[in-house]
Amino acid sequence: MKLLRMFGLVVAAIFAVASLAACGDDEKDSTGGEATTRAAASPTDGGEGGEAVDLELAAENTTYDVDELAAPAGAAVTLVFDNDDEGLQHNFSLYESEESEDPLFEGEIITGVDKINYEFPAPEDPGTYHFHCDIHPTAMTGEFIVE
Repeated sequence: MKLLRMFGLVVAAIFAVASLAACGDDEKDSTGGEATTRAAASPTDGGEGGEAVDLELAAENTTYDVDELAAPAGAAVTLVFDNDDEGLQHNFSLYESEESEDPLFEGEIITGVDKINYEFPAPEDPGTYHFHCDIHPTAMTGEFIVE
């Protein structure tokens, strides 16, 4: 009985150390440079076998609160977009690249303060895509990572 209790304590200690080691410095990336701000995808039941993710993005002071979003290839994406700029228009549009003129998804423009849910499929091909606000395309930009 004593051996079993000791084994349980050792396993718990190993788990605690592993959990703490997984926590890193949010301010630096693996090369020691400044990290980008990335919105984590929250997986949900996509129904009919498809994967679905929920993402959040906010606009305030004519900037996005994150400059990187990520989703699995082909996932059904629900992007909760929060425009916190009173009286200003913003949106989210997804493009193949920064140079692309034809959006893969073009979100409705909303005047703040307001919130909208955009629903669209993530691109099927893994890679890095570009997103921006169509009203402020040089000030409000980011990367959409398809994994």
